[in-house]
Amino acid sequence: MQYCTACQKAIATIVITEVSGGSVTGQQHVCAACAELLGIGAPKPAKLSAEILEDLLGSMKGSRPRPARSEACPGCGMKLADFRGKGRLGCPRCYDTFRQELMPLLQRIHEAQSHRGRLPAVLPETGATSDDRQLTELRRRLEEAVRGERYEEAARLRDELRRAERGGND
Repeated sequence: MQYCTACQKAIATIVITEVSGGSVTGQQHVCAACAELLGIGAPKPAKLSAEILEDLLGSMKGSRPRPARSEACPGCGMKLADFRGKGRLGCPRCYDTFRQELMPLLQRIHEAQSHRGRLPAVLPETGATSDDRQLTELRRRLEEAVRGERYEEAARLRDELRRAERGGND
């Protein structure tokens, strides 16, 4: 233990290291009270204003604040306040538990409240349908099987691709 070099009374908890030209030229050991008098202190965590938090969580201006729910997720014990603080859910059951609060947030972020997959049912630029996507997927899997020298799988995929190209009639 080392005592504060400024007051010589309290135990030093902060070390001030002086560096010049890339090498250490001196050190001072000070207590928290003396460090505060010197204008040196431990960094305080940044506090987010309520306005910033509301924007991050998707609250819209003009909407009235919702009463805080004390309900906890039965899967992990997370509360809605915890989600608002962390920005992450604790487990898959949280989605069901906090569904009512999550829906407006999902609507704002994704412009939809349900997941529709990576591609729409009909691709606007090509007019492709889900059948076209299925054929593309079969062709990709067939090429992968041939490259991997899995010939039995490749033959099965080839036959499946032919049936699909003919419209499923066999």
